[in-house]
Amino acid sequence: MRGIAALAAALVVCALAAIQVVSSVALRGSAQAGSWVRLVPAPLAAQIEGINPAYPLPPALRLVLAREALAENDPARGQAYVARMPPSGDRMVLEGRLAEARGDVPDAVRSYLAAGDLDDLEARVDDLRSAGQIVPALALAREIVARLQSDPTQADALAQAYWNLGHVEESKAYQSWVGSAERNQHERLAAAAYARAVALAPLQERYLIAYANQQLNLAQLDAAATAFSRAQNVDPASADPLAGLGEVAHRRGDAAAARAYLSRARALDPHSDAVIRLARELGT
Repeated sequence: MRGIAALAAALVVCALAAIQVVSSVALRGSAQAGSWVRLVPAPLAAQIEGINPAYPLPPALRLVLAREALAENDPARGQAYVARMPPSGDRMVLEGRLAEARGDVPDAVRSYLAAGDLDDLEARVDDLRSAGQIVPALALAREIVARLQSDPTQADALAQAYWNLGHVEESKAYQSWVGSAERNQHERLAAAAYARAVALAPLQERYLIAYANQQLNLAQLDAAATAFSRAQNVDPASADPLAGLGEVAHRRGDAAAARAYLSRARALDPHSDAVIRLARELGT
């Protein structure tokens, strides 16, 4: 019996080792220079990556090979592996990526949310926005909001989604000329998104600050001042609301009040971007 148990254990170890080796080779493109997987001959690596999805592979290996296929922009091969994976959060994430690859944004969002992958989904929006792909980022951000609106238990997540949507709307506005109809439209859409975030989470300083700054962009100084004051009440130790109130005073032509706000803000955080920006505008 001990011999049989030892043999079984050895087989398990060998199988796990094989999976580890194959997985490592499949992901060799992400390996560090000088690691052993970079030394695997290309023909052998290609054979490993081209393993027939119909073979009875372990789910962990299917996951690795599916991810690699998607990383190599081969959604058909990725789909072949994903289709044979058991139900799981990992499978739902991969199905979301496949939906994105074919341009089906609603299905992608459905899959990501079903996987409980909201943080990664919002990170995907940020990645697209940072890469200058504003149109797909905007479509994704709007679809996230639409999906979360149907779930009354997701108020906090919906507030975050509106805040992210506001950022993307701002980025879209910045792609247009100052004063153009398109820029004005997206600036107002950004303000509306921030306003929804504030309504859902009125004690979140960053939502108030985002809304207030967007009101500054729209030259709505009274609304901006109100929002900055509310943010200051939420977090009296934050420099940003005071710097924002200084910006409002500066735009109203009250230089003395602007400098007073700047002095108070500097005392709290001289390295704040808002403080540095106001100091530059005031020339101090």
